[in-house]
Amino acid sequence: MIKHHNFFKVHLPKKEYKGKDENELTEILMEEFFLFSEGKWTKDFEPKNPKTDKFEISLYPSIVYAGNKLNYSESEKFQMINDFLDSSFVDYLERFNPLYKCTSFIEYHLYYFKGDKTEFYKHIKYQILSVVKKRKESKKKDFDYENLEQILIDWVNEKMKVKEEKNSILNAENVIINKKSKIKNQSIGSEKEPKESSWNKANVIIALIVGIATIIGIIWGIMN
Repeated sequence: MIKHHNFFKVHLPKKEYKGKDENELTEILMEEFFLFSEGKWTKDFEPKNPKTDKFEISLYPSIVYAGNKLNYSESEKFQMINDFLDSSFVDYLERFNPLYKCTSFIEYHLYYFKGDKTEFYKHIKYQILSVVKKRKESKKKDFDYENLEQILIDWVNEKMKVKEEKNSILNAENVIINKKSKIKNQSIGSEKEPKESSWNKANVIIALIVGIATIIGIIWGIMN
């Protein structure tokens, strides 16, 4: 089974459908009806790995089946699956009412993403937003895509802003640590060099105060 990208928590088909067995198509339809209706259309059908989390994105068996039946290469299947998952992600976002609550769905998948969070933010910004913009421009559906687009932009900007502020604090803390280390080294050196300029010491103290003031300013900005 070709691996999907790991940005989203995905419910995978129970097996790889190669388009060769006679009963595959019937099995695929039953499994997809089960997923579509949450079991309401297929009361006598018992899948081996039923979907239990409604926030999971379903990779339907027909997608895998079609890729194999059309003799797609691994890269072509990978791209097709990724495009399908991104499109399905936007489908889920459209279900929320009021629409701004769709960010809870994004947060859910962010929680399960195991990589660098910045990569997830970029995926929303450059992949998911691209799907939303295309749907807005096509005007095939009567939906407030402009509002959805703004909600996603605000969410990404807020996440990136928080991350940048955290990095700024860490950088400022490193400045303080380095300054303290320099003061300690200069203090040790002063025992050997009693004629050290008092002006150099003053510069170090001023730099330390400026560093502390920078951290306080950043923390104050975050708190307010």
